[in-house]
Amino acid sequence: MDRIFALTEKIAYPFLRIAMGVVVFWIGALKFIDPSPVVGLIKASFPFLAFNGFVYVLGAIEVIVALLLFANFQVRYAGLVLMALFLGTLTIFVIAPKVSYGAAGFPRLDLPGQFLLKDLVLFGAALSLVAMAPAGEAVRERLGMARAPMA
Repeated sequence: MDRIFALTEKIAYPFLRIAMGVVVFWIGALKFIDPSPVVGLIKASFPFLAFNGFVYVLGAIEVIVALLLFANFQVRYAGLVLMALFLGTLTIFVIAPKVSYGAAGFPRLDLPGQFLLKDLVLFGAALSLVAMAPAGEAVRERLGMARAPMA
């Protein structure tokens, strides 16, 4: 069991970083293919931002953040940006509850609410990246993963 725990400690941060990068890259890239679903969600909560150009900016930010995560560069800041993006999405629950809960109301989630709720977990993952990134080298040393010197 100790080996399993040691392995999970060793791979948790890089796996979370790469997995988050894949998810955010995919979500961001889809905004360029068809921004209309996102424009619809934004229209219900922040109507002054409900236009394609704004969605394209969000998509570009998400793609850039994903690239930073893949490169393991400025992960703390990438995580903070993601926390802000996910928090913005979660505000729809408060600002436009009909979008999330539909006619039935709280606690029943309609399909858009189910789609939005996943951002709570993604927010937690981004928070974990921010917390884990500064300790990266110390954690790698403790786990015997210190980087070899460049030749």
